[in-house]
Amino acid sequence: MNKETRCFVLSMTQVSCQKPLCDEWIDNPCRYTDYFVRAQEPDTRNLIPPSEARRMSRILKRALVTSITALNESGISHPEAIITGTGTGCMENSEKFLIDLCRYGENCLKPTLFMQSTHNTISSLIAIILKCHGYNNTYSHMGISFESALLDAWLQIKSGMIRNALIGAHDEVTPFMALVMERTHPEFAFISETSMSAMLSSGSDSTSACEIKDIKLFHKPDMEKLAALLNEDTDPMLMLGINGNPLNDAPYLELLENLDYSPSTEQYKKTFGDNFSSSAMAFYKGVRILESCGDDKTGRITLINHSEGSDWSIIRLQRQPGEIVKK
Repeated sequence: MNKETRCFVLSMTQVSCQKPLCDEWIDNPCRYTDYFVRAQEPDTRNLIPPSEARRMSRILKRALVTSITALNESGISHPEAIITGTGTGCMENSEKFLIDLCRYGENCLKPTLFMQSTHNTISSLIAIILKCHGYNNTYSHMGISFESALLDAWLQIKSGMIRNALIGAHDEVTPFMALVMERTHPEFAFISETSMSAMLSSGSDSTSACEIKDIKLFHKPDMEKLAALLNEDTDPMLMLGINGNPLNDAPYLELLENLDYSPSTEQYKKTFGDNFSSSAMAFYKGVRILESCGDDKTGRITLINHSEGSDWSIIRLQRQPGEIVKK
């Protein structure tokens, strides 16, 4: 791997239970008491023609709007790669297709619902709209889908295979899915939806938020060995997926008990909720923290996520000081 090649975050945006396509949540977050809250829908009229938008499901419109917005803010018109992470894909269209199958059999089914119900529909639609014919991939690994997509983009940029990539994490939760998740995922505390897109690049400038220094994925790691990977110099601040539910929080607390130092900690799930792409909002919040910090002590932040206590990820972000000439 070329040690001189680095990976920077150029731009990013989000649609969630907070106000979409902005960062108003930092100073004035929306507060919820319900167990399940859907995302606030963005205004798509200036980015997607109404004739096309009316044929798209919620998740497709969110993915397209966040992708176009991130691209516009980055100054890159055509990404060399489009890589998406999604836990359950286009659930709303999947539900509609299965309901029609039960009602009408196999004789009068709408092909659009089937074609727009697969997991890779999201990345494919973005590529079609943007007219991008490069690398296109989708990861569906439940709670570490976003990390898997991010790792793919990071490795390709670091190795010099591509210069930039549009990454995204998109998951929708229908009312029916919320009931299923309540029964199958008792570790969730507040269920919502996530759509986050970001532009990564090997080149940066003075406006770049931060650099992605390292990404690691683990399956059922030993907690002491996992804790040994963290230290006060590289990981002074930890972003943890603590949500107030003991079933979810216990692995994080065990990790903290095994550390030989006392890091500062940040949380994000009480603001953005739980779903299979919620770790993308940890990434989003972490970058925004580094973007606004002004001293070396908070110039690094490490994102730690676990999915059902078995799959873990460590993502290290570092504030980018000074100006770097764009490649």
